[in-house]
Amino acid sequence: MRCTIFALGTRGDVEPLIALGVGLKTAGLDVRFASQRDFAATVEQHGLESFPIEGQSSSFFRGAAGIALRERMQSNADFQRFFDNYLSLGFSRILNDFWAASRDADVVLAWMNGAQPIAERLGVAVFVCGICPVPHWPTGAFSNPYLGSAPDPPSWLANRRTWRANETAAKVGESVLNKWRCDTLGLPSTSWREDLARMRRLPHLLGYSPSVLPRPRDWKPWVHVTGYWFLSDPRAYQPPPELQAFLDAGPPPLGVGFSSLVGRNPAGVTNAVIDALAQAGQRAVLLTGLGGLKGVAFPDHVFPVAAVPHDWLFPRISAMVHHGGAGTTGMAMRSGLPQLGVPFGYDQTLWANQIHALGVGPAAIPVESITAERLAPALREVASNPRMRDRAAAVSASVRSEDGIGTAVSIILEAADRRAARVTVS
Repeated sequence: MRCTIFALGTRGDVEPLIALGVGLKTAGLDVRFASQRDFAATVEQHGLESFPIEGQSSSFFRGAAGIALRERMQSNADFQRFFDNYLSLGFSRILNDFWAASRDADVVLAWMNGAQPIAERLGVAVFVCGICPVPHWPTGAFSNPYLGSAPDPPSWLANRRTWRANETAAKVGESVLNKWRCDTLGLPSTSWREDLARMRRLPHLLGYSPSVLPRPRDWKPWVHVTGYWFLSDPRAYQPPPELQAFLDAGPPPLGVGFSSLVGRNPAGVTNAVIDALAQAGQRAVLLTGLGGLKGVAFPDHVFPVAAVPHDWLFPRISAMVHHGGAGTTGMAMRSGLPQLGVPFGYDQTLWANQIHALGVGPAAIPVESITAERLAPALREVASNPRMRDRAAAVSASVRSEDGIGTAVSIILEAADRRAARVTVS
């Protein structure tokens, strides 16, 4: 059985799907992993077939277009204009790559608009697959984080309205998608409403923990929250001697890093972080990522490093300050670390708020309102509050008890076997 996984986004989006691919390969499937060229080495390192697709993730997300995408997702009109001006050509190429990677597959996993036409064209098991709630499934359990603001006061009905208000975003790219349906797949054109309805009928796999964000009761039974998909690095990490010396020179420091996210004022954010660390009397390992933290001189209480594997670093720090990405949040939850979320956009507000709701960290501080004076007390609290540490340990035990990859693999194999049986009978 051949499986194609089609993955777009940042490293935090892609690596959990690589982990799921490893689980599927272990279960006996041939796995083709289609992703941007940044991730080809990691895919191959884990024994999967790499299918490089259009573009580079790092170049996009650290550039002006990546920042604009994050900001304009909060407005349907702005996002439509941004798509028409910048993304439509790339979207067309990505759709063609999607078809080329999937056309001989028995199972397809993807989180993008093209999933439904692929299912329609191939007649195989296709799963909408990602690491956070998808924009096209409304719920009253929590508000839509992609809009950037929550209803006040919150309620079940008000939360559902935030998802419905964003529903017409599904028509972005309708003309490109219909042209691809007709010209490449040989399918009739359709409306965005019908495509959305069919998309919602596909089985969904969401790779995060129900202990961290409970599954809403108003979702359909075929929307599965499986538990996290953690990727293990088969190589033994060897830290730079200077990093090991910094860790050995005192008590466990804070970790601070915003992964692939770059704001409009990286130097200003970095200065705020460094000044807040000084005010709070904390030292820190600063993960500079793609350049979201840069442009200043670093004092002795801060050790800058581009990247360190989280599964190596997290047992050696006292708490983690991060952008609220689903992957980083999940790894910190598994590690039993208190956390502070500094969301930039996308789904990050949801996870940053959930950190606070679970009692494992202070209230989120959005990046656009970050100052040293606001950040410093939060750093002191996340580093020293014993109740947060106890809550983090309790959540860690729940997360560690789950088998997200095993659960997802079982669901995929059962669905593929049912579909194969129907085809055989017919």
